[in-house]
Amino acid sequence: MKKTLLTFAALAAFTAANAQQTYNYFDPADCDADGWLWFDTQEKLDKYVGWQGIGEDPKIMLQTADFENADMGFDEPYLDPDIRGFNVDHVQGGDGAWTGAIVLCGSKNATGSDSPNGGGIMLHLPDLAEFGLKLSTESDYICLGLKGSKGWVEPVDCGVIQTYYRMGFFVKNQLSDLGQFTWNNIQDVKNANTNLQLASPAGEKVTALIRNNRGDELLVQAIKVFTYTDMSGAAVDGIEADDNAPVEYYNLQGMKVKGDEPGIYVRRQGAKTSKVIVK
Repeated sequence: MKKTLLTFAALAAFTAANAQQTYNYFDPADCDADGWLWFDTQEKLDKYVGWQGIGEDPKIMLQTADFENADMGFDEPYLDPDIRGFNVDHVQGGDGAWTGAIVLCGSKNATGSDSPNGGGIMLHLPDLAEFGLKLSTESDYICLGLKGSKGWVEPVDCGVIQTYYRMGFFVKNQLSDLGQFTWNNIQDVKNANTNLQLASPAGEKVTALIRNNRGDELLVQAIKVFTYTDMSGAAVDGIEADDNAPVEYYNLQGMKVKGDEPGIYVRRQGAKTSKVIVK
């Protein structure tokens, strides 16, 4: 018994010594007791969600669908703090439904595919300890594309971690057959072939990208992100922009371009972005 107690004590000491402090990526005052940021007020949506390249990047960057619609445009996600989500039985506003969401427009492939191309959200994180989402949809199952990269990159440079989709009667990697789903520990999902995953140690930047993979809208109703780097300060070593970094240009759909033809582009240098007009 004495040897067993000593073993447990040593294990506890080892765990304590190797534990790392984590920080809520969002203002804890805006989150619930479990660390979830709910999108149930316009103030929180305005504070955290927006389009890349307009001033400083917001913490949650919206992504248009990456295909042209019938009007030769790109469908966009929208924000609604009052929208009622779907409950586990796919009933909008039913018992247990959540309120408020980032609403991701549908995918071109109504039944899902291995190339998710609907609306999305992207995060440039200093590192990542924990990542979760609360999702709901009217569809008979939730499916989406989980992509990412080490370092801060554009959507086109993100690799596939896992694709959740359904083709006809064949179900592959189905995320949930519920209308409402809490997806925890997304950072631990790993691509079996490349070993790519979102989890990253302190100070190792990572990009996380989520895209809708259904024809129906997907509601992102809350998010949880914990990092090892405390982002509450005005500046953090390794996070501020590098003025000597190369200048890159992207079109408004996130594709890297030369930026030498007339149009509106996003100019990125290090971590700084701005919108420029070439005439």
